[in-house]
Amino acid sequence: MLESRGTMEINTSLSPSQAHFALWLEEHLPELLTLFDFQEKVYREDVVERYLSTASHGQTIMAQFALGVWLHRNEFEFNFFDAASILDDRYKAIIASWFSDPFWP
Repeated sequence: MLESRGTMEINTSLSPSQAHFALWLEEHLPELLTLFDFQEKVYREDVVERYLSTASHGQTIMAQFALGVWLHRNEFEFNFFDAASILDDRYKAIIASWFSDPFWP
């Protein structure tokens, strides 16, 4: 079952933490929504691969971060030092906010 919220329809069969992640992504990193299939509750490996091969360094860092949160592990090698030296203040604030109150889908 789907519920419409803003620009995205949320799969109401998602767990509360998965739905929280989907809404968090929509609010803070909507450009990364296409990396996930919330109907199937997975990240889209083929889309991620293509995205990471063409994204800027900053975009790659944010995708690595979001994917790590989704997967509960650092499979895509997110690096805080790269993030601190490359990202603009908006992206740093997103990471800092999550770090101060982390959640796991």
